[in-house]
Amino acid sequence: MKSRREPFLLSQTDLSRLITAAAILLRCFIITVVAMLFVWAVVFVARAPIAKLHQSIFGITAGEFNLFLYGFLTFIKCLNVVFFLFPWIAIKWFLHGAGNSDSLLSSG
Repeated sequence: MKSRREPFLLSQTDLSRLITAAAILLRCFIITVVAMLFVWAVVFVARAPIAKLHQSIFGITAGEFNLFLYGFLTFIKCLNVVFFLFPWIAIKWFLHGAGNSDSLLSSG
């Protein structure tokens, strides 16, 4: 016979800290997405001068620059999801399961 687990009770202070942490994580995620979009837009508009600058400084070809940029943006996306989005989802999921009145999709 399985025993039913007791609900995990948190103090109002702990709940407030989790809600604040979730709000900060969501804002960090959004700021990083906006920064990546800005980098992409700048490179999209001025790819040739930026590639030429990198060629003169580092001695790389335009193809190597494009590969570096693609790898850099992919790496930042992965870090953004792992360090900001996943923890935000986990906190919101926990708060939702703890019976907090906040919606899963509200920012905090």
